[in-house]
Amino acid sequence: MVMWNDYRGGRCSMGDACANPDNAEDVFKMLLKNFERHYHSNRAPFGLFYHAAWFVTQHYRKGYMKFIDYINSKDDVYMVTNWQAIQWMRDPTPLSKIHSFKPWQCPKDPEKPGPCHHPKSCNLNYKGGSRSFKTCQPCPSVFPWTGRTGFDEMYAV
Repeated sequence: MVMWNDYRGGRCSMGDACANPDNAEDVFKMLLKNFERHYHSNRAPFGLFYHAAWFVTQHYRKGYMKFIDYINSKDDVYMVTNWQAIQWMRDPTPLSKIHSFKPWQCPKDPEKPGPCHHPKSCNLNYKGGSRSFKTCQPCPSVFPWTGRTGFDEMYAV
């Protein structure tokens, strides 16, 4: 992870760990300054890592959204997941072919289900206790946890 510079010149590991400005325009400028350090130098991936609580502060959210609108207006900037970035690093693809780069495709699912109004309650044993959660999917046979997702590397490439 690349260190950020906050608006006071301090260093921070994540955007929401920085000393943040007290208005939306300065939040935008701080984000832009950190982004441009990547954009105008080695073009290393620029991670946007935030906790949800950061967005509760209205001027943080407004400055962030202005920044997102700005970077989305650039033809050579792509917002991708960490997994998608890793797939590109494994198979660097020129911009002229990026629209056919499979890991970056966003297929539309015409069969997308509607909202789940009646989720199932799943009760599973884990570490000597009972764990409960609700889902609209079938209940798994084991409690899903780190290393125990039940997906059998379904998404691994």
